[in-house]
Amino acid sequence: MICGFQYAGATTWNGAGNVAADADCGKWSNDPSQLCYNCDSCKAGLLGNLRHEWRKANVILIVTVVVLIWVYLIACSAYKNAQTEELFARYKRGWT
Repeated sequence: MICGFQYAGATTWNGAGNVAADADCGKWSNDPSQLCYNCDSCKAGLLGNLRHEWRKANVILIVTVVVLIWVYLIACSAYKNAQTEELFARYKRGWT
């Protein structure tokens, strides 16, 4: 590891760390409310993860919009056909 911390638990790392190796090494805290949230590498990882998740959400949204447009077009066509049939029925009966 670059910083030289020793693993002590899931959220606990022991050791002074090699602060000269990377600026993020000095930002690490074993405090559960802080941990690595101030580290630039953690922020970059979070942004990368969010970007990936939003891509999946965008694909789902685009597919949903296409399906809704398709349903809307079919509904409009059915409505138009129903109106036309009603007009022809009036014509056949003789509109007076």
